[in-house]
Amino acid sequence: MEALTGFKTVPRRKLVDEVLDQMQYLINSGHYKSGDKLPPESELMKLLGVGRSTIREAVKILGYAGLLIVRQGDGTYIRSVSMEVDPLKQILTPQNYIQILELRRILEIEISGLAAERRTEEDLIEMRTFLDQRNGALEGGRYTDYVEADIAFHISVAKACKNEVLLEMYKVIANTLKEMLSKLILDTRQYEDNTLFHESIYLEIKGKNSSNAKFHTIQNLDAMKKNCVFIY
Repeated sequence: MEALTGFKTVPRRKLVDEVLDQMQYLINSGHYKSGDKLPPESELMKLLGVGRSTIREAVKILGYAGLLIVRQGDGTYIRSVSMEVDPLKQILTPQNYIQILELRRILEIEISGLAAERRTEEDLIEMRTFLDQRNGALEGGRYTDYVEADIAFHISVAKACKNEVLLEMYKVIANTLKEMLSKLILDTRQYEDNTLFHESIYLEIKGKNSSNAKFHTIQNLDAMKKNCVFIY
């Protein structure tokens, strides 16, 4: 069975990490080509020797990273470039990640400064909730929950700046940030956790210190750019 499919039973480490390693390797090595359909979930469970939740977690994070696409009622496929039809999505690609980070820098520095000046207690509660969810999910290896909570935290900061135009502009790039973060997680040898930067941003916003909130935002973005350079 292993010779035919390329999969082998997972022996160690966090199960989802091992599954991600194998699936990413098989995709990148050309074992599965663009447009190919993966074996069904039940078969993947047998091939990899793991449970349904582990398979679903791996498929989700690979989907977030732009490597897989799940068609409800049909199956899971290797994503091909031709599947993208939205002109904006065609621009927001891995080849343009450095430019996207430049846009993110322009938006987030101003957003964090304004959030520190304008945040309400309700804003702080929302930020703290998403930040705790983010940290707990990362520690527990629940990567899709981590990605969702991380993006939700940044959107909650954008909401706190009380500028609807900035908020909507930030939401436009949120899905691409989700893809970028997912790709960084897949490259476990290079990804560096930046939880401390996020905590610092939150504390400075809570303390209404606009300049320090901007400073820690810059630190976080610089770390993100460093990680992206390793991958692209």
